[in-house]
Amino acid sequence: MDEEFEDAEETVEGSDTITKSSAGAQIASIFALVFAAEFGDRSFLATIALSAAQNPVSVALGAIAAHAVATGIAVVGGAYISKYVSEKVIGYIGGSLFLIFAVTTAFGIF
Repeated sequence: MDEEFEDAEETVEGSDTITKSSAGAQIASIFALVFAAEFGDRSFLATIALSAAQNPVSVALGAIAAHAVATGIAVVGGAYISKYVSEKVIGYIGGSLFLIFAVTTAFGIF
């Protein structure tokens, strides 16, 4: 396991695309990932419904503020948790929670 970690570190350190990507490229990549993940989810559909029923500018400002706060919590929480838990364990926990939510939704438990 330690050898794999050392190999991964060497690969990352030796890669110009990973270590020297511009801030703009990183932002564009993160934007694309978040946009693709959020497009069509419940909050997206709820925002559409709210915009139809209320002032669209107010809905936009409220949705942007809410998303900014939620993202801020996720970023700060992720940075804190990553100090104590490996990315692999976080992946297992996230996958398990996803499956639990899927099962409970399928059976109408929550």
